[in-house]
Amino acid sequence: MRFKFYINITEEDYLDFNKFQTVKSPYAKKQITKLRIGMLAIILALVILHVSSYGFTAETFVGLAPLLVLLLLFIIFAPVGMTFTLKASIKTLKKQGKMAYSPTAVMEFYDDIFIETTPTNKTEQKYSSVERVSVVDGKMIYIHINNIAAYMLPTASFESKEQYEDFVSFIKTKCSDVAFY
Repeated sequence: MRFKFYINITEEDYLDFNKFQTVKSPYAKKQITKLRIGMLAIILALVILHVSSYGFTAETFVGLAPLLVLLLLFIIFAPVGMTFTLKASIKTLKKQGKMAYSPTAVMEFYDDIFIETTPTNKTEQKYSSVERVSVVDGKMIYIHINNIAAYMLPTASFESKEQYEDFVSFIKTKCSDVAFY
């Protein structure tokens, strides 16, 4: 065994992971861009329809102003809206007792695999199944299996800065895509 970590995940950690996944990650940024382009296309189609119906008059363009303001607000505040929706979804899951994470776990890293043991599960993964690793704000390391699921490794789990640096060096040798945010 190369590394062993005792992990405690809070609800705030889980929320931060989901914010990262929906707003900050490369995948999320692509989704937000697609959403903004789609909204722009819909608004543009409505503008063209409106102008073709009522002609190129000053009243036509004054009538379009609220629509354009709405588009601008949507483009600017899309990430905020997504975060608000995310918080509401997590709150609902918590009320239903269906949280998608375990508050405690033990992670062991070997040369060819890593193992996460929670009170209810034991999961073994090969490094080849890791899509990417995200080191976020020096507070959390996410080991992504896909665009939805990841193992969360809080930096508070490390005994020292040296151990953290050793682990980051180690994981870079096992996973080709390690990004720092």
